[in-house]
Amino acid sequence: MITLTKALKLFEIDQELKGNTKETILNYQRNLKYFIDYVGSDKLIDDLCIGDVKDYQLYLSKKDREFNFKTDIKMKLSKTTIQTYIRHIRAFINWLYSEDYLTKDIGSKIKLPKAQKKTIEILSDEEIEKIYNSINAKTEFGLRNKCMISLMLDSGLRRSEVLMLDIDNVHFKQNIIKVSGKGQKERIVPIGLYTKKLLYKYMHGYRSLPYIPTARVFISQEKTPVSKDVIKMLFYRLKRKTNITRLKPHLLRHTFATKYLINGGDIFSLQMILGHSSLDMTRRYSHIASSYVVDNFVNLSTLDRLRGRKVSL
Repeated sequence: MITLTKALKLFEIDQELKGNTKETILNYQRNLKYFIDYVGSDKLIDDLCIGDVKDYQLYLSKKDREFNFKTDIKMKLSKTTIQTYIRHIRAFINWLYSEDYLTKDIGSKIKLPKAQKKTIEILSDEEIEKIYNSINAKTEFGLRNKCMISLMLDSGLRRSEVLMLDIDNVHFKQNIIKVSGKGQKERIVPIGLYTKKLLYKYMHGYRSLPYIPTARVFISQEKTPVSKDVIKMLFYRLKRKTNITRLKPHLLRHTFATKYLINGGDIFSLQMILGHSSLDMTRRYSHIASSYVVDNFVNLSTLDRLRGRKVSL
């Protein structure tokens, strides 16, 4: 019989064999380690029970959220975050059972906590303008930041995809970039002319410096690839400058997808651009786009159109 700590090592090896990305494996490793530390790192697998998972879930619901830049503000973990933690635990326990390390089918008894489905409020044109006006593109890192923001907002890239973008995968002549997405799946994504202009200026200006030991497009002050923390700090500062408190990288992706459909794009090409494996994942944006048609209701309203034609009502 082995401990949960040793079992986690075996689980990580199995994830590597499946071809999961380093980021996915690190997420499993981090979230499962929290759970194992809670129940006891020397706990034997067969001593694990459904009560341990329930107790941990209750603990998470009372736990304060940790902040990188706002350590003086205390907030509870969101239900979505707790749901992610429990989902990882269930995957781990199901793996233990499938590999015969665990004799009891605990995983089938684990129910994910319900998380509130929030309505996505995409960025307005005025908010987008405010974001761009708050970045000084006349400096090296201001231009870099504007490029990263543009790839998320105008091409729908994920934060990780921006960080992983290589120089050789930017094709200015075709107005496209090759993106390495989730599950190491590559796809071709178009870029707009404004984004192309920013990228060209950055890559043939500051980024063209010799002896930079990385193929990544976006680099830090130390000439190393930009990290997640740089993105976090960028968005933290943008929130303060613009007072757009809901601003985060994925909101830019949501805004791109919704506006793409509003502006006449079709759902099938959007699926390819976003890199969704299922059309169902993309369809949610059609619902969001439909709700934003209300902005144009003045042109669709029967009575408003009649009054515009000076019909007596």
